[in-house]
Amino acid sequence: MEWNTKQTIHVTNGMKNQLSLIEEYLEKQAYFTNESINKSRVITILVEVFYELFVENNSRTQFQNRLNELKKIKPKDNEKLLRDIGQIRQMQDIQALITLANYQNLVQQNDYDPRKKLRSFNYGDSKEINVLMNRILQILKEDVVQAKQIKDTNQKKKK
Repeated sequence: MEWNTKQTIHVTNGMKNQLSLIEEYLEKQAYFTNESINKSRVITILVEVFYELFVENNSRTQFQNRLNELKKIKPKDNEKLLRDIGQIRQMQDIQALITLANYQNLVQQNDYDPRKKLRSFNYGDSKEINVLMNRILQILKEDVVQAKQIKDTNQKKKK
């Protein structure tokens, strides 16, 4: 099928109503505040979104299967997923700091045995482990603040 720059399409009354509702929805979105939303822009957005959701990233998935996948996604699912990802990142950071601390300790003290110094991590009542975990979390917070400061400084330099 060949497409011209200007194309006439058949739109039923139901589709006209849906397009008007989509246009109203898009006009309310902060993402589009700096641009004029008209019928042509609505169609452009629809094509871009459809392409991204169905063709570009999932070209091998059947249309109905992909549509069903997207319908299953609920906002609370995304929130839970983001929380889980945040917790995983935090645990990875903790693990990296623990590994570095262990390496530093082992280099300095050849006879250091953490099993003799600390009670079971899984038991959870070890004062030493709690102090260590709190210190690690504090270091992570300080690292986040420092990273933000560096990012802000770099952004100011670019301006």
